[in-house]
Amino acid sequence: MEEKRKIIMDVDTGSDDAIALVMAMLDEQFDLLGICSVNGNIEVKLTTDNSLRVVECCDKQDAVKVYKGCDYPMVSTLMPWTPQSTGIRSEGSANTPMPNPRREGTRAGDKEVHPEHLPLPEPKIREAKDSAVVWLINTLLEAEDGEITLIPVGPLTNIAVAMRADPRIIPKIKEIVIMGGGHLVNNSSPASEFNVWVDPEAMEVLLHSGCKITMVPLDATHAAYITVEESKRIREIGTKPAILVADLIEQRTIGYAQNDAEMKALKGAPIHDALAVCAVLHPEVLKNVLHCNCHVDISRGYAYGQTIVDRRERVHPEPLNCYFALDADRELFYNWMIDVLEKDKERRK
Repeated sequence: MEEKRKIIMDVDTGSDDAIALVMAMLDEQFDLLGICSVNGNIEVKLTTDNSLRVVECCDKQDAVKVYKGCDYPMVSTLMPWTPQSTGIRSEGSANTPMPNPRREGTRAGDKEVHPEHLPLPEPKIREAKDSAVVWLINTLLEAEDGEITLIPVGPLTNIAVAMRADPRIIPKIKEIVIMGGGHLVNNSSPASEFNVWVDPEAMEVLLHSGCKITMVPLDATHAAYITVEESKRIREIGTKPAILVADLIEQRTIGYAQNDAEMKALKGAPIHDALAVCAVLHPEVLKNVLHCNCHVDISRGYAYGQTIVDRRERVHPEPLNCYFALDADRELFYNWMIDVLEKDKERRK
C-alpha cells in the first residue's frame, strides 16, 4: 500500500475551509497530523470553534487535534475586529487613507459566504493546549527532512511566525500548497486576494523561504467552481460530511450571486480551499502552471497584498520560487470530491 501523504492543514474556517477540512480528513491517502487555526475570514476564536465542529462532523475527534493560532497578522492590523478597523493607517503619518478591505462577497453577502458559526452543533471537544506556532515547530523538528506537506488555506501568519522563530523547520517541509493570491482575478482590493491581503508580509516570508511552493490562486479556483445542481449529487450521498459540503456549496452560491455576475449565471461558486487539498494528491488538477518568480507588494499602498507574477523572459531571470496555477480541471476536482465522500459512506456501513 502506498504510504500516506503527511499533511498539516492551516485554516481560517469559514465555509470553503470547512469543505477543505472534510476532504483532508476523509481522503484515506492523507495522514492529517493536525489542524492549525488562524485569523482571517473571521476572528481566530471562531475559526478554531468552526474547525472543531468540522472535526466532530467527520467523527475524527479521537484522531485529529485543532491548535489555535495567531490572533493578528504579523504587521497589518486592518481587520474589522482590530483597533485599526477604520481603514486608517496608524504607522508613520497619521490619517493616511488605506484601501478598503473586502472579504469574499460584498459586505451584505459576507454572512452568507462565511458565517460566524457553521451550521453544525456546538463542539464538545476543545482545542489542544499548545498554540499552533509552538506545535508546528515541534512537529516539524521531529520530522525527517522533506516529510510533511503544509496546506495553508487562510492567511500565512502561523507558518511565517514559525519560520521566523525557528528556521530549522524549513528543510522538514516537503511542499507548501497555498490557496492564495491572484493574477487576473482578485477580491479584497483591485490588486489583491484576501488570504494574502490579510498578512502580505507573512506570504513574503514564505516566498523567501526556499521551500517548494505551489500557489492555487483565484484564477484557478474560479475555474473549478461547483454548481448547486452538482451539489445535489453530493447531498444524495447522505452522510453528515456530505450534507455539510452540500449545504456550504449552496450557501456560497447565495453569497456569490449577490456580487459576481459570472457565478450568478453559472449558479455556482468557487470552493477555493478544497482545490488546494486536491492539488496535493492530484497536481494535474492545476492547469497552465507557471514556474515563476513571485513576490507580494508590502509597500502598504493601494497595491498592498498584490501577488506579482514575473512572466518576463530574459537572459538572467530572478530565481524561480513558486509554481503558480492559472487554470484548473473542474471535472477532475468535482469527481475527486464525489469519490472521497462516497468511499467515506462505504466505510461507515
